[in-house]
Amino acid sequence: MKKLLWIAVALTLLVLFPGLAQSLAAIVSATVLFLAAQPVLIAFGLGLIAYPHLRRSKKFTPTDH
Repeated sequence: MKKLLWIAVALTLLVLFPGLAQSLAAIVSATVLFLAAQPVLIAFGLGLIAYPHLRRSKKFTPTDH
């Protein structure tokens, strides 16, 4: 029921203030495009995701190929 209330509030705000929704969408779109154009940030984010996997130590035995 709580989720339904949040959906109703969001739809009411969209109906009452359509300009607010449009400006919010423009801000989010500009932010996403800016971040997508920054290869350093993308590489940093991928590095953060991969870091826990790289830290796992696997003991190498001579029988492993």
